[in-house]
Amino acid sequence: MNSKLFLLFFCASVISWKCAAFAPPTGGKKDTTPPELLSASPPNGTVRLLEQVVELTFSEYMDEKSFTTGIRIAPVLEVDPVVKFKGNRVRVFFPDGVKNDMTVVLTLSRAIKDEHGVELAKPIQLAYSTGNEIDTGIIKGRVYSSIPAAVYLFNDDESDTLLLSKPNYISETEDNGSFEFNYLSPGKYKILALERSAAGLQLDQKRLSYGVPFINGIKLDSIFTGIRIRLFKEKESLRLLRGEWKNWNWGQLYFNNNIVDSVTIDGLQIGDQDMKWFNHPDDENAIVVTATDTIHSEKEQISFNHISLNQTILAESSAVNVFIPTEVDTNYLTVVSPAAKKTITPDRLGPPIELVFSRPLTDSLLNNIHVELMIDDTNNAAFKQTIQSPMKISIIPQDGWKPKKSYQMKLFRHDSSNEKNTFKDSVSIINIETTRPQGYGGFTGSIAGYESAQLITEISSVEKAEWNFNSVVNSEGRFEFKHIPESSYIFHVFEDVDNDKTFSNGKAYPYQHSEWFYELPDTIEVRANWDIEFQSFNVEK
Repeated sequence: MNSKLFLLFFCASVISWKCAAFAPPTGGKKDTTPPELLSASPPNGTVRLLEQVVELTFSEYMDEKSFTTGIRIAPVLEVDPVVKFKGNRVRVFFPDGVKNDMTVVLTLSRAIKDEHGVELAKPIQLAYSTGNEIDTGIIKGRVYSSIPAAVYLFNDDESDTLLLSKPNYISETEDNGSFEFNYLSPGKYKILALERSAAGLQLDQKRLSYGVPFINGIKLDSIFTGIRIRLFKEKESLRLLRGEWKNWNWGQLYFNNNIVDSVTIDGLQIGDQDMKWFNHPDDENAIVVTATDTIHSEKEQISFNHISLNQTILAESSAVNVFIPTEVDTNYLTVVSPAAKKTITPDRLGPPIELVFSRPLTDSLLNNIHVELMIDDTNNAAFKQTIQSPMKISIIPQDGWKPKKSYQMKLFRHDSSNEKNTFKDSVSIINIETTRPQGYGGFTGSIAGYESAQLITEISSVEKAEWNFNSVVNSEGRFEFKHIPESSYIFHVFEDVDNDKTFSNGKAYPYQHSEWFYELPDTIEVRANWDIEFQSFNVEK
């Protein structure tokens, strides 16, 4: 190698080594440790506050943007505090509106994050006073919700629209739903909870999930605990959203809420032709409408006079325009569900296999669909076939499903003058595997600590939302759950004041408190073939 090439190679190696030596390390575990507040100056609890600025020192650099909505002053003032950053230190300047002899609470919400996007582990409150003492009132409680919640506290001026105004204090729930307001002055308060994503906004009852407690208000002397709130979403009045016409004699209407099959739809028409309807097989917010005669126009109007349930009007007269397809649907009939392979867990009621078709069928076609059910590819299994609607039939073995077996369901193409009224293939096959049978158990117990003749206990499965059961508490305070599917259940009891057998959530406006309720902190395990006797559940009022 000549000297020039050697020198060039040596220089390149040195440059490469130097670059590598000073490169920052890569990789490593993602930071998931919540940031900590190390100190506050002046410290929490300072009275006779003169300079209205607080310096906070954190364990690491913080995300400046998260302080925009994550830091609050209480009582809530018209102007937000000014926040300035210097390394891991944050200076908070109180806004105008802080008066003499006033307790001011600085809240750092869980929305505040470090530079890696990790939130505070829990809200932090710091109290200061421009007077000689700090208020010491406390309000504690818990919000029961599947989503994080914020809690609003209002000075109760007995206004009808109080909960729709701007709150005086804002707190947030911890991971277990608990919340706490500190440094409050004695007085009367009202409280509500809402989804945390809307914290700081005024309540919009129609848009946001929220909840009110089972008390009218809070009269605070020193400490008030035991507040329990459930979040819920108010159900909107039933409205027709849109419609579509699928083929020569049928279409679909879509609503904002579910349509139960027991409702009455008065005056349902397309143009001036009366129509029939049934529930959509796959969408609880939709119905399928059918006409007897072919619709020849390019566009038509579907209308109804009203929708009612047990003499109660759910929706007033509505209409929607639909475009009529110019070409007739020439697709073959298909099975929309189930899929070609299905696994089921046998139980005492089935469950049935529900065959959903791609379009409504006439009674003659439904009654002539040829189905065979085989077990282990060798033996025919007798079954019951039920027509649920013009688009759905259910199949269930007469002797129930045998556990841990293989079934095969065959649907045969039937003769028709119009071949598009039947299946494309001569045989359609659905393979069904069964698991071990569903296990059932039960438990009994009694309720103590709250006197009422209207108590109802209710359990809700953690695994399956549709498993909800209730039991009335008798005059001796006892309840009983029998033949319940094995699962983990959330247990709660409520006072059914309106005797409708369901929990009433209350309302923010016009204000109505919820029904009293208590929820067990731990889940209850229902095991197959076990009937458990629990000791008395002691609930506080």
